[in-house]
Amino acid sequence: MRVFIVLLLLYICTGCWDKREINQLAIVNIAGADKDPKTGELTAYYQVINPTGIASKQGGTSSAPVYTFKINEMNFGRLAGRTSMIMPRQFFTPHIQCYIVSESFAKQGILEFINFIERDPDRRTNVDFVVADSPLADIMYSYTALERVPGKYIRSVMDMHARTFHKHLFPSRLRDVARGVSMNQPIIIPILHYSGVQSSSKTERLESIQASKNSLTFTDGAVFQHAKMVGRVDESTKRLNYLLNGQLKVTSNTLEVNGSSVVVEAQDIRVHRKYELSDSPPRLVMNIKAVLRVVENNQTVPMSLENLGEIEAAYNKELKEKIDRFIKLTHEKSWDLLGIQDEGIGEEHWKNIKIDVLIQSTVEGIGNTSTTYQ
Repeated sequence: MRVFIVLLLLYICTGCWDKREINQLAIVNIAGADKDPKTGELTAYYQVINPTGIASKQGGTSSAPVYTFKINEMNFGRLAGRTSMIMPRQFFTPHIQCYIVSESFAKQGILEFINFIERDPDRRTNVDFVVADSPLADIMYSYTALERVPGKYIRSVMDMHARTFHKHLFPSRLRDVARGVSMNQPIIIPILHYSGVQSSSKTERLESIQASKNSLTFTDGAVFQHAKMVGRVDESTKRLNYLLNGQLKVTSNTLEVNGSSVVVEAQDIRVHRKYELSDSPPRLVMNIKAVLRVVENNQTVPMSLENLGEIEAAYNKELKEKIDRFIKLTHEKSWDLLGIQDEGIGEEHWKNIKIDVLIQSTVEGIGNTSTTYQ
């Protein structure tokens, strides 16, 4: 009992000390960066949480949940020092939720930015990283629906997407980009887009039932190679890339079976690769297995074993066609998205590897009814 009381007192005292310390911190929730391609001048945006704006009790001095500070400098090393001139509290980044860079900055190369973050002793390795194709100011100066803090909004959306990935880790953290610097396989990062005409910097503009009118959405994917954005792909190609690299485990597909549409959800997707370099020409054999669940069925025929086989064949055919187009894209763009070169294949030979794709799917879920109502 005495030990419990001592621990409780230590907990209370530590909590009081932490509270006093937190009141002196400017807690950064989002950091954004842009770079002028002509002058090289950096523009940094720091979104700082306003404690009175996110408090549950009423009577706060201000209602804004966050404040965004804008700083211009010629190098990253001087940005932190400049914060003491415009912030009345100590600059604090260990709780940051997301890093955002502009598409223009990403195309110039962000190796300097990555090295600067990696040298920070307070850095976090699991911070999300996205590219913005909208003006960075519009994104950094906007409120978000449902989540008052934009950083929490972005993180929550990423976490929702991560439920369909293996190990529930969305492959767009800053450390994923840093790991790809020394690899030949490009990495695809989500692109953040602001759907409004101008930033919703006042809460009055959000007092509308149209929550998607002025909101942040994830669209295509930015292709990074050696810390430089070399192109972009659509949402379908982005998800197929995740699937073939063993990261995505759930996806939806719309098939055409017997002249009608059938929507299936592929679950527990497993991809096994085997290199047969002694063959002539060398081969990469990819075995893909998936469990299918019928989500929507517009066929007029009853579901039988024969019909289930037709659905499986339609899924296998569609996925094979998508993969063939994906491989063609990698050759045309010289993007080794399958990471063949990282397996010891030379840069001049990786395109000559013959890729055999074997797909095996099985329908194991058809819903509550086997025949649609007529």
